[in-house]
Amino acid sequence: MPCLHSFRACSQLACALSDNPALQSLVKGVQLCPSGAEGQHVSAEDRANLRFILALDGLQHVALGGLLAVQAEKFLRVIGDPESVLELHIDGSLLSHALSFRPSLEWDEWIAFQFTHLKTLRLTNIDLDISYPSTPYQLQLYELRLDNVTIMSGYISYLVHETPFLSRLCVRSSRVSEFDAQIRLLLDTCGIEILELEVEMDGPWRQPIFDSDLPLLSSLHSLHLAGVQVDFDMLISIGRKCRNLEHLSILGRTITVLPSEWVSFISAGYLERLRSLGLPWGTRYPPFARWSGSAGDAVLRAAAPYNIHVLAAGPEC
Repeated sequence: MPCLHSFRACSQLACALSDNPALQSLVKGVQLCPSGAEGQHVSAEDRANLRFILALDGLQHVALGGLLAVQAEKFLRVIGDPESVLELHIDGSLLSHALSFRPSLEWDEWIAFQFTHLKTLRLTNIDLDISYPSTPYQLQLYELRLDNVTIMSGYISYLVHETPFLSRLCVRSSRVSEFDAQIRLLLDTCGIEILELEVEMDGPWRQPIFDSDLPLLSSLHSLHLAGVQVDFDMLISIGRKCRNLEHLSILGRTITVLPSEWVSFISAGYLERLRSLGLPWGTRYPPFARWSGSAGDAVLRAAAPYNIHVLAAGPEC
């Protein structure tokens, strides 16, 4: 897959494909991340080259970054064969600290109706506006990944709309608390199998999604929490409401669950289908302290009768 990080490279690829039409069908994906000086606009010539590349038939993987992540919907509209796109990534990382331009995407029903076979949508370091659809639609989306996304307006449920099944939802942010209600709604309406939440901030932060009033989540098979403040009550709530979990990972320095409480949780048999368990191998008392060898061994002994594979090493700290 061509990875182009300058408008000059985009121009060279457009010329090469224009001069050799037989090569065009071989390009199944593009990563276009041209950057420029602060405040630089995309010239007419550069736009023509981008339109040529994005109009190629059969593109299955499209990643837009750099200046193309600014009002990214404009560049999505020039993709010539959107029904072929299976994976779409809008990455604003290169301009995440820019003063003149803010990486952004306005998602609306027009985009949804164009990208009818989209399986994976990844948004990174952008401002996201989601318009409420006036016409019902269902995506074939398999994975939705939001990395440091700020939702300016709308709800994630508007984006997936009437999609009944979303296999994987990944949210990583220093402002995950802003997603509480949104994630809760998706858990209620979409058959999410894998949920990954990572908080990138100092200090404890509690995830109210997993309080005791959580509904039964029978479709959830894998849960990964990192940087979330988890106490024993929340752990019990997860065990009671997520009974079909096969993989559970709770990592970070904000976990207040004691080794003896992990033993009690495992021995209670809440998660009969659990096959792997990722642990922090420490407890925030505070401060965070590593478990002793005997405490860790007690957890391993508790897991052994249930054939639960416990990670042998803790996370990096």
